[in-house]
Amino acid sequence: MKLLGDTQGIAALKELHADNKTYLKFLVGEAKSNTDLTAPFTSKSGEKYNLKVDPRTGDLLVEAAG
Repeated sequence: MKLLGDTQGIAALKELHADNKTYLKFLVGEAKSNTDLTAPFTSKSGEKYNLKVDPRTGDLLVEAAG
């Protein structure tokens, strides 16, 4: 599993994971259970991102929410 996409979003996700070790696991589970394979999250500073799961490779893609 690779973590790809927006570098600021990846840094924000890693920061959230450092504070709460189960948060990333929750987000991945949420994305896998949604029909669009996406789960939204917000960084500590308030920026909004989406975490997408690629079902073929298992890679995680972080995108800025539009």
